[in-house]
Amino acid sequence: MLDIRLNGQSLRDILTAPPKISDQANGVCRVLTFEVVYSDKLANFLGQPVELWYNSTRWFFGFMLKRGKTSDRKVTFTAYDPLFYFKRTQDDYYITNQTATQGFQYLAEQVGVKVASLADTAAVFEALYYSGSTPDKIAVDLLARTYKANERKFWYRYNPGVDDEGLNLFERTVPVKIWAFTVGVNLSSASIEESAEETCPVIKLVNRETGKTVYEYDNDAIMQYGHQIHFEEVDKDKADTMEAYAKELLKKLSKVTTTMNIEGANPDRVMPQFYSGDVIYVEEELTGVIGGFYIRNITQTFESDNLVTISAEIIEEPDIPEIQYQTATEDKKELATAKAGRKGKKADATTDEGTGVQQSEGYSDFMKAQIEKYGIKKGGT
Repeated sequence: MLDIRLNGQSLRDILTAPPKISDQANGVCRVLTFEVVYSDKLANFLGQPVELWYNSTRWFFGFMLKRGKTSDRKVTFTAYDPLFYFKRTQDDYYITNQTATQGFQYLAEQVGVKVASLADTAAVFEALYYSGSTPDKIAVDLLARTYKANERKFWYRYNPGVDDEGLNLFERTVPVKIWAFTVGVNLSSASIEESAEETCPVIKLVNRETGKTVYEYDNDAIMQYGHQIHFEEVDKDKADTMEAYAKELLKKLSKVTTTMNIEGANPDRVMPQFYSGDVIYVEEELTGVIGGFYIRNITQTFESDNLVTISAEIIEEPDIPEIQYQTATEDKKELATAKAGRKGKKADATTDEGTGVQQSEGYSDFMKAQIEKYGIKKGGT
């Protein structure tokens, strides 16, 4: 059975359109949108907790942060899961002699986001200082540095389930068993588009201070797609690595962009919910979209108690995050100042003896107060 609860109030009987959960790889958090008929008995305030229950499982947990009203007596709501606060908590952050795993724990504690499980990313970073930054970009930066250090791909999301709720950092691996979408069963359409509009077979890097210029070419791509140039200025501190950086850019930008989309169904509550980063199998012969793919973006629409329709963008390989802060390790004075400012500041956490990672005992005082203020019922229908 489908149910949406706003601050514990069931909205099932006044829903006027199918609710939707959207999850985009570059969107930081998952978003729930839904619409109800106006009711004087509906107490709703910005900031209230929202849950979506389906098949006796909580598929979404977050906070209602946008509300609209129309002249035909409809009320629209938009709720975001707790990772929304990762992009709304700008501050100075300092991470020293820690892995990305420990960095995620630290960020979650500073923001007030509950932790569920954090995979061991292994690579240790000596000193990183992020001035006036947001945790969402720092998180991506840590994962990009991890990939550069050990070529292991990690990603994160917020688990909404009652038993496993919280921030989940996991390694991207192909599971032994994956769900399949096939024609005549649960796949209604598929499309593929290839574009060379933004293909750049020439890379030009310039350092204005030293006068150094670096070029990288892909002659075959130039002959096929034309002489398109990616131009970029780099600072003097990157002068020694310009060649390597140019090769990285060429590998990334000289390719044709391929976009693949599918539409399908999850009938009779057969499959679990899907997230960006999940692996699925698709088979559609006309377009040639056949094989295992990663979900990049996905929207799941709850048509009824027994049907969820799916619209997704899929990719052959998971996106590799890029380093967001090239100067995070450069300013030694700022590093020292930040380190001193963080001394003696303890988080409300315990240490897991098995992993050595600090595990948060719950929400920060801010989030606890919000949940206690509005209350959340446990259990499903």
